[in-house]
Amino acid sequence: MCGIAGILNPGGKPVDPADLRRMAAALAHRGPDDEGFLIDGSFGLAHRRLAILDLSPAGRQPLTNEDGTVAVAYNGQLYGFGGVRSWLETRGHRFRSRTDTEVLVHLYEEKGDDLVLDIDGMFAFALWDSRRRHLLLVRDRLGIKPLYFAWHQGALAFASEIGALLALPWLPRRVDPVGLAHFLYQSSVPDDACILAGCRKLGPGERMSVRDEVATTSRYWVPPQTAEDEGYSLEAAGDELRERLTAAVSSHLVADVPVGTFLSGGLDSTGVAQSLVRLRQGPAETFTIRFPDAARADEGPAARQVANALGTLHHELVLAPEDLLASLPTLMRLAGEPFAISSSLALCRLAAFARERVKVVLTGDGADEILAGYPWRHQPELGAGASAGALIRGLALTGVRSLRGARSGGPGLLAQLAHRLRRQVFHPAERYAELVSAFTPQELLSLLQPAWHPAAEAAWALNPVRRGFDAALGASPVNRRLRADLVSSLPGEMLTKVDRMTMGAGLEARVPFLDRGFVEWALRLPGRLKIRGGIGKLVLRRALERNLPEAARRPKHGFNVPLGPWLRGPLRPLLDQHLGPDTVRTRGIFRPQAVDRLIRAHSEGRGDYSRQLFTLLMLELWLAEGPGRESALDPALR
Repeated sequence: MCGIAGILNPGGKPVDPADLRRMAAALAHRGPDDEGFLIDGSFGLAHRRLAILDLSPAGRQPLTNEDGTVAVAYNGQLYGFGGVRSWLETRGHRFRSRTDTEVLVHLYEEKGDDLVLDIDGMFAFALWDSRRRHLLLVRDRLGIKPLYFAWHQGALAFASEIGALLALPWLPRRVDPVGLAHFLYQSSVPDDACILAGCRKLGPGERMSVRDEVATTSRYWVPPQTAEDEGYSLEAAGDELRERLTAAVSSHLVADVPVGTFLSGGLDSTGVAQSLVRLRQGPAETFTIRFPDAARADEGPAARQVANALGTLHHELVLAPEDLLASLPTLMRLAGEPFAISSSLALCRLAAFARERVKVVLTGDGADEILAGYPWRHQPELGAGASAGALIRGLALTGVRSLRGARSGGPGLLAQLAHRLRRQVFHPAERYAELVSAFTPQELLSLLQPAWHPAAEAAWALNPVRRGFDAALGASPVNRRLRADLVSSLPGEMLTKVDRMTMGAGLEARVPFLDRGFVEWALRLPGRLKIRGGIGKLVLRRALERNLPEAARRPKHGFNVPLGPWLRGPLRPLLDQHLGPDTVRTRGIFRPQAVDRLIRAHSEGRGDYSRQLFTLLMLELWLAEGPGRESALDPALR
């Protein structure tokens, strides 16, 4: 796992080596073991290495083919690459290292840009063909690894993190108002947008080919629209899941450094830990977080019970509110863009804690988005065919959300209730997008100053949840929602969190549930095997039930911090300091009275608005912290 960066200048203009050094320095946390550079006239590559395979200098990057005409800077891990390497050797290619990286340059010689069709894993890489003056940028199928890029006056800059782009003194720092509105809706900036104007991320399953100063972007993989296999029984699906998960974990264990796993005590991490224990000799190392002062959020007892049942070497990190407060600057620096997924605060500390003992961790991320791990997202729908029980539950949940929206300063209760009922019956994509967003469009418009309304409306029109839901035609309602998650919140929130927080500690995180074969199999499972009666991940429960400790059956936590009570208590001064009327008025984005109303509603216990308030707080901290951002804040920019 590493950090990559590069520049391609127009018209043959030479790359400034100082620019590459600046970019590499901004990525040093991703690769603390080594750095390397390549300059070929108007093109330059920079690489920071976190050595995982072949720790010798032979693994140093940028890495080239035999005659030095093809070079690659790579961030990630290929799974099952041994077979591809063996085939390349039969074709006469000579390898100088044991790394998976070297497979890329030789496979490119055989397959060209289509090399991506023959590899699996998590990766983002830049490949340079000096003979053709051709640059290829690629991101893995699920978006596990990031790749940002920006164009300015014909020059292309790209990097693993936006901080490396900001290290370039010639790159503009104007805030994109639509990107800002995207963040307010989703608490993160989605993968097809960016907080800075002129900057974007290569999407999951995308590749960009640049030649003769012409860039072409194409998608080489999308979640397949396969028919759901209704012939599966829950028992048969559970047996197959257990086998597939073990195979995925096995492929993810290839490393020349110690490997451990995060363990929350829930189903996902328990399943990964069980497979890890079965596959390796000697005790596995597991890591978790404790919040002893907030019993409902404390993962410690459950994780310890699971660890004892599995016989792992278990490590606990105890956190208090002041620890999370101290983590805010680190979170801001690592995220690069505004990012308000509160579990990042805990994960950033846990990653540093685990890095003291291992260099690679396995995580349970991805299971929720393919196996229905968020029951609250699967509210009963009110359309034709809904049962009486579903109608009652759906109406009750719709009423609760409407009341909460009215209390937070949006339209009145009756108006919100009517709006949500129409969405329930006639617009399922809109309904689902509103359900998973921090704010509905009506709530956000009532919060924003009028000048920002066009940006909010544009962002909602481009909402990735809505588009993902609409693209999943033919799937059952459960799988339509899951497919929307797979292309929206998974890369934009969960995988962004895991990548930035672990790489910030020089720790490689691998996600077996997002093995390509496992994902494509899970997409074929019917929704009835994933969630029923408000209980999610049915097939995973069946797969693990024989050896599942009782603690792992509890409701999902996933290293979530007790943000709601803490924002009413020890963290309340943060709201007063950064979201007070004077600060809000000076910033000019929100209506001061609307923000104050939201704070009071939460503080007085009239609803849990912790996600909304944390989203506003993290935006304000990001704007206040960054160079040039405040002066570039203009809602008229596009």
